[in-house]
Amino acid sequence: MPAVATPHAESRREAFIEELLSSNFTTFFAATHPKYSTGNKAFRFTPTPVSPAVPYSWKYQDARAKLFALGELLTVEEAERRNINFVNPALKTFMPAATLPTLRGGIQLLLAGERAYTHRHSANAFRFILEAPEAGASTVVDGTRIPMHPGDLVMTPNWTWHDHHNESDSHAIWYDGLDVLMAYWVGGVFSEELKDVAGESYQTARQPRRPSDNNPLLYYPYARARDTLQKLLEAGVRDPFEGVRTEYVNPVTSASTFPTMSTALQLVPGKSRLEPKHRTENIIFITVEGSVTFQLPDNQQFHTGRFDVTAIPSWVPYSIVNAEQAPAVLFSQSDRPVFEKLGFYREADA
Repeated sequence: MPAVATPHAESRREAFIEELLSSNFTTFFAATHPKYSTGNKAFRFTPTPVSPAVPYSWKYQDARAKLFALGELLTVEEAERRNINFVNPALKTFMPAATLPTLRGGIQLLLAGERAYTHRHSANAFRFILEAPEAGASTVVDGTRIPMHPGDLVMTPNWTWHDHHNESDSHAIWYDGLDVLMAYWVGGVFSEELKDVAGESYQTARQPRRPSDNNPLLYYPYARARDTLQKLLEAGVRDPFEGVRTEYVNPVTSASTFPTMSTALQLVPGKSRLEPKHRTENIIFITVEGSVTFQLPDNQQFHTGRFDVTAIPSWVPYSIVNAEQAPAVLFSQSDRPVFEKLGFYREADA
């Protein structure tokens, strides 16, 4: 017979659900009810996406100061990679160092004369260089030495050996972008260290390279990407939602730099505002040149300057405003390729 909502029935239901959950079972009612959901984050079928993350922005100078403080307390030998990660406050209780649900971002420091030892991992990663000397800072990827200058993009794809060197008399700092959280959640994290082999010799060590469909292009100089933006601007190629934008691509496939992540550089002309739009993508911005304001729902705003980092979860509309006369330039890291491959990518006017 059908259930009848009485105080006695509700008490019995409450006891039954508690017993169900304690036995590692659940039911749709409990799974979608805030009272029973772990961390009070109930899953629901919603008309539009509701991310567990929140929009957030970090000041580069704050992160940089913490990074140098860490440099006085921790050697690269102790840490393997000395970095400060950007942690989304809504994700810190149930995701490891998550900037957004699928993406991790942070900044890494290499002091004068230091080397970060050789390792490889199944996660795709890139380095967007923020501060570097004129010469002497480099990353070695599968035996290929790549220079690091401010604004350059250096790729370390899935399962490539890589290490970092600073042979100058000053420091180097770069932004690390990874898809490691995707690998973590699906059980695909692999890693291996090779601390006893230096620099360009390790391409023949231990085992041969395996065939790979990784992006063969490991280095995207900033000057070239910035020049492309300028030419597009002068040609009048401008989108009301994205301004002047160029995406870094795999030269063989013309697809995104990684199967899981896209990277782009965009220019926001002076005295302009980019229109908001809903998109199913998690995206992280770095303000590279100039300053902009991110305008979000409920009158939330992030004012960002040089190298400040801003994270926008899926489906949260945002507008980018450049109140200055000079153009602003932003770098971005997005998981849009994942949404597209899974058939989840959508856009809608805000």
